[in-house]
Amino acid sequence: MLDFLPAPLKGTLAALLILLNTLILFPVLIVFALLKLIIPVTSVRKLCTVALNTIAFIWIGFNNRFLDLLHRIDWDVRGAENLSREHWYFVTCNHQSWADIPAIQYVLNSRIPLLKFFLKKELIWVPFLGVAWWALDFPFMHRHTKEQIARRPELKG
Repeated sequence: MLDFLPAPLKGTLAALLILLNTLILFPVLIVFALLKLIIPVTSVRKLCTVALNTIAFIWIGFNNRFLDLLHRIDWDVRGAENLSREHWYFVTCNHQSWADIPAIQYVLNSRIPLLKFFLKKELIWVPFLGVAWWALDFPFMHRHTKEQIARRPELKG
């Protein structure tokens, strides 16, 4: 455990380890994302999705190990014993801190299917992340203005 290191050093080390993890796994993710995009065969796309989800599980798993390495966190998790990757779950968080998503990923990674976050459609244009979110089948929400809905009521809902 490196939890004895000063906070700025731990923060720098955490950022570098996550960056290294991303730089190693992102090119592999892009290959499968491109295959999923250009080959319109359902079985190929399903295999690509399995590979992409595996890459995401690995990425989160390594980030979790870095968390364990750099911090001494006493997790109090209850009710996770009976979770299954064979079932889908609706997970919510209250966003009381920036740590919500890493904490949920830490607790639930490989215990349930890959978490999917609802994203604004504009986020697909975020460099690198937009492609990853699309490839991992994150749902992109489309919001319409009141004027658009007034002109085209079928957009409501």
